[in-house]
Amino acid sequence: MSKKCIICNAEAGYMIKDTSDYYCGECAEEHFGDIALLVKMEAEAQNLKELLKDQLASPEEDDGGHTGSN
Repeated sequence: MSKKCIICNAEAGYMIKDTSDYYCGECAEEHFGDIALLVKMEAEAQNLKELLKDQLASPEEDDGGHTGSN
């Protein structure tokens, strides 16, 4: 499910870091002037994918190093 711009409901391409405020390119430029201050959603999605990939590669570290055997 794609995120929608909080101003015009168009598909969002930018977000404010650590919030759920999403903006399309046009609204981002209009309201912020410098879109470099915002996070590109594709970059954030890539970061999340990498985090998941790392966690799936080493799941034993997530539970404090226990392997499940008693």
